[in-house]
Amino acid sequence: MKTKTLNQILTILIAVFLTNMYSGQAQKKQTETNSEEITINEKNQGKIVQDLLEAFNLGAENVLELFDEGAIIEYPYAYSLGTPSSLNKTQYGDYLKGALSNMPDIAFSQVKSYITENHIVWAEFHGEVIIPSTKQLYKQDYVARIILKKGKIIHYKEYWNPMAVSAMGDHKEVNKMFNDKSKQ
Repeated sequence: MKTKTLNQILTILIAVFLTNMYSGQAQKKQTETNSEEITINEKNQGKIVQDLLEAFNLGAENVLELFDEGAIIEYPYAYSLGTPSSLNKTQYGDYLKGALSNMPDIAFSQVKSYITENHIVWAEFHGEVIIPSTKQLYKQDYVARIILKKGKIIHYKEYWNPMAVSAMGDHKEVNKMFNDKSKQ
């Protein structure tokens, strides 16, 4: 019961924050892609998010192709689990190898994306997967901010409920999943 209530409170707080901060700004904007301009609209904003979600099931290399070499990836709540909160692209590749092997074929649904500025997309999505080591269902609601430059992600910040990660095991097991270099 506490997890559900905390998750609802977190969702409401994020929604209020986004509404207050970006109300009235979500409209067609432009961004640069390799020296040519493209309009980000409802059709291709969803493609940016969809490409990323699909890449998570195709492997770390496919995910990394979407990121700029200087990209920063942040998981603000990860520190509470003993896993990295801020990663560069190389570190993210190592992190993904452990994470994706423990979340094979994660199914995403309820995907929504919002343009807030000419190079920023906010996304909401739900993910579910059976964790192989625990045989438990992992369910998570995510909110992500994606900043683009020349068609690549330069900053990815993902918010999620750390309590939902308990489906992956205890604190020690979770830490090993995301920090174990042997899976690479």
